Amino acid sequence: MTSEDWKYLPELCLLMILEKIDVPISQVQFSVVSKHWHSVFNTFLDYKRRSSTSRIPLLLIPSKKSSTKGKLYSLQAKSKVCEIELPKLHTWRYCGSCYGWLATVNESKVITLSNPFKNVSSITLPRLDTEDFDLEEYSFTIPKVVLSDDPLLYPDSYVVIVIYAPNEQLAVHKSGQKDWIYIDRDEFSEFNFSDIIFHKSFVYAVGTWNNLLSFDVNGIGENETSNSPKLNVLLKNELIGNNYSDGAYLVKSSMGNLYSIHKHVDFEEMEEYDNAHSTKRFDVFKLILDEENGKLLEKKEVNHIDGDIVFVGDNKTLAVSALDFPQGQPDSIYFTDDYFYMNSYKPFGPRDIGIFHLKDKSFGKYYQFKPSHRDLPPYIWILPPVDFKPTLSN
Repeated sequence: MTSEDWKYLPELCLLMILEKIDVPISQVQFSVVSKHWHSVFNTFLDYKRRSSTSRIPLLLIPSKKSSTKGKLYSLQAKSKVCEIELPKLHTWRYCGSCYGWLATVNESKVITLSNPFKNVSSITLPRLDTEDFDLEEYSFTIPKVVLSDDPLLYPDSYVVIVIYAPNEQLAVHKSGQKDWIYIDRDEFSEFNFSDIIFHKSFVYAVGTWNNLLSFDVNGIGENETSNSPKLNVLLKNELIGNNYSDGAYLVKSSMGNLYSIHKHVDFEEMEEYDNAHSTKRFDVFKLILDEENGKLLEKKEVNHIDGDIVFVGDNKTLAVSALDFPQGQPDSIYFTDDYFYMNSYKPFGPRDIGIFHLKDKSFGKYYQFKPSHRDLPPYIWILPPVDFKPTLSN
């Protein structure tokens, strides 16, 4: 077969090839081979846009009427919602969403993973051996729970990392272990962590003072619960005002690049309540890493995220290619209200939600907050499985 023959392969064959390519940049490279391949690529995109309503995160909105029911709000289906059965909410909020699993914590500091999309048993993790805290008063003492993989696909090898109070520390649990591994950070006590990501061979953690650490969990064995992974300090900033952000996130773009995203909040002084807040901007930095040892080579501020749309909040931070989400604007951040300080949240509810456009630093809306939701737990992004077919209604 000559190169000319390759240019004119039947459309069905080319579509089957495209279906196997899951890296967006490779799909784009496919499209420039010839005019015929470009035409097939456009056909492929049209098909994906019509059939991929479950590939984009859904906004999970708790119900005022029931703690075991909620609504899923679709960004793609023109503001449609569907109802869903939810796991029991032991405390006031869900403390994580990852691969379609929701994390809850009870009064005994036991975290449970439940999947509302699948008829599967919940996963009960070991009790966290931490300082006592009042779950009734402090519902945000487990800010985030992140999984390395979907437990349904990798039941024997997935890893869970949690950020927990006090002072936003880290604990690691590997499937099959009987206990948690607590990250020893005595030398870095000022590092209050805000987000975690599994990226290539390392785990990266970022804090609100823009400090960045990495560590390796690949060597953790089933009987190594007492050994804390060694921390590698990639970026250590001084504790001064211009290094602080009110929230920090880590995300891997659809092109495989790592970015840190930093949220800054404005506060409103009100007669009845203190510290009402609203997001005023996001700053984005590209993290250029050494391919061999994972160390940070360069951190530079940018106004893009490889054209992706990013979803931040209590969930695992997600990036979606604009090719998969044509309704969204490239290089934009969809955020939920995840800033909690003293009494700054509960009087107002999850009202600090919106879209931040990096190109022109403007804000937009994706969901109209309802005053009746003031007493609700925070909204959270959740990624449904590919085969999830919601029954949508107005």
